[in-house]
Amino acid sequence: MRFASTLAQIVPYEPGAPMELVMRRYGLTQVAKLASNEFPLPPFDEVKTAITGALDDLNRYPDGNATDLRAALAEHYGRTSAQIIVGNGSCELLMLLGEALLEPGDEVVFADPSFVMYNDICVRRGARARALPSIEYRHDLQAMAAAVGPRTKIVIVCNPNNPTGTYEPAANIADFVAQVPDEILVVIDEAYNEFVTAADSQDTLATQRRHQNVCVLRTFSKIYGLCGLRVGYGLCSDELATAVDKVRQPFNVNRLAQVAALEALRHQDQVAERREMNAEARSYMVERLSEMGRATVQSEANFMLVDVRDLCHPQEEVCGALMSMGAIVRDGNALGCPGWARVSIGTKQETDFFLTKLTALVPSAMAGSEGRSS
Repeated sequence: MRFASTLAQIVPYEPGAPMELVMRRYGLTQVAKLASNEFPLPPFDEVKTAITGALDDLNRYPDGNATDLRAALAEHYGRTSAQIIVGNGSCELLMLLGEALLEPGDEVVFADPSFVMYNDICVRRGARARALPSIEYRHDLQAMAAAVGPRTKIVIVCNPNNPTGTYEPAANIADFVAQVPDEILVVIDEAYNEFVTAADSQDTLATQRRHQNVCVLRTFSKIYGLCGLRVGYGLCSDELATAVDKVRQPFNVNRLAQVAALEALRHQDQVAERREMNAEARSYMVERLSEMGRATVQSEANFMLVDVRDLCHPQEEVCGALMSMGAIVRDGNALGCPGWARVSIGTKQETDFFLTKLTALVPSAMAGSEGRSS
């Protein structure tokens, strides 16, 4: 078989190792999975009830237009249904935007490091990735604006940024958008928006409303606890929504995902509670790591970068050592952040488990352990 030439440039996405696999591989009875930016709690009880009630309809195709979900999102955000796009997670929406806009030789501008999917959509379409180095793990928006050229079709700002967790104030993004020509799409990827505690967390919605070339992406995967059902959405112009609908597959959001998202959207009080819970857990982990002398990058998301240098293993081996002890975290070397691990915010029990295993890799702790066993 002769595969597409672009296939050789694509590295398959490698998700965090499943808990069951790690337990079998290392003979463990307890693990904490903090590698995939999942929220540690299940869906809202009301959502679980709605899902259960929809099980008897699984012999039917879902609503191919996600009519009710689009209408609910439109009402929630003060838009029309024609200005809402939905997908099998926001990842699919990124791929569809690439399919709708990119042709060979076009360019996409984004930050480095940032979400790996941005590079992938370039490779798939034969476009050039213009990945601009970050400054102290934050977007260099001025450099990104300056990089926009005649072949630029899409500019992407991930906020909070994955994998760094850093947050760009909405006013900075508004100023950036004003510098981008109207014919270029600006994607503001806000998959982790609901975790942000900053007062301006919703202000990019006003920027999107003012600019027809701006699309804001969000998802139900994170704070709503619906990773397993994969449903993301975007706010954009009617014109862009029509283009996305032309390239998406039929029935791209399954029936249970639509039912779950529709119900989840109704419970913003519980979203607020989870945001507060995450912020408290995030502060707790930062404080404990600071006590250990471990640096972190300030985050507004449900994950953070943790310094894993100067331990008893070379930094590129630390995450493997942690996994062997049951603490599953994401190796920053694979994310463009060498010397760091990306660690999700879990329950207090999961956080303490991770901290205990990390402490065991501190050279002084290893020396003490060897001394006790001799």
